[in-house]
Amino acid sequence: MSEPLRILGLRFQTYGQAEVLRVIAESVDSKTKLTVVQPHFFHTLLGHDDPELGSLYNRYDLILPDGYGIFAASRFLYGRDGFARQLNGSDLYPVLMEEASAHRWRVFFLGETDQALELLRDRIRKVFPGIIVAGTHHGFIDTEDDSIPSLVNDSRADLLLIGMGTPKQDRWLWRHYHRLNPTVFIVVGAGIGFLSGAKARAPMKWRKAHGEWLFRLLQEPRRLWRRYLVGIPRFLFLVLVQKLKMLERA
Repeated sequence: MSEPLRILGLRFQTYGQAEVLRVIAESVDSKTKLTVVQPHFFHTLLGHDDPELGSLYNRYDLILPDGYGIFAASRFLYGRDGFARQLNGSDLYPVLMEEASAHRWRVFFLGETDQALELLRDRIRKVFPGIIVAGTHHGFIDTEDDSIPSLVNDSRADLLLIGMGTPKQDRWLWRHYHRLNPTVFIVVGAGIGFLSGAKARAPMKWRKAHGEWLFRLLQEPRRLWRRYLVGIPRFLFLVLVQKLKMLERA
């Protein structure tokens, strides 16, 4: 197994999609707890700026790259030892749902709105009929709410997907982790919205041109302008600083 790659302090695993699915399936089969997070460039910036959040990220068993920014940074920093290919959470989650359907896993979805969760339940019935929806709950909760872990545990879920956005989803998970009984925990950000169809992904031609970030910016300019128009140049600068430090140590 290859060593993790450090990008702005986070230790990313170089797993491909097939390996990620295998590790998740093995964890469910063996009842071995597994935590998974998939930060993109902006999450990595947040972890860099906030040491507490960065330490929460580095507690996950699997830290997977999300999006072209992290992929490109790995190749710039580590050359051929960087990621072999780009991995996107929004591509991984539907394949994970296929795996869950094939194995008839029990899945609890925590996040998004009640309307999005209703759309999700309907889509699962039609597209992933083997999945047992153990339970759902909207994501507008307090991180200190102690009633949700009991609800999750009573559902007997194998997988818990948490989509409340960073850093809320991370703080909620690690506050309640030792009380929770599911085997696999995956924080998915907007993933529940994409799975349900409540949020639209960029057309394929935008994705192939690495323009999914621009599509999302055009969809939600007020919420996302700072993430992309300020965050991208700052991420590039900090990656360059890391590269220069690596060269100094070489």
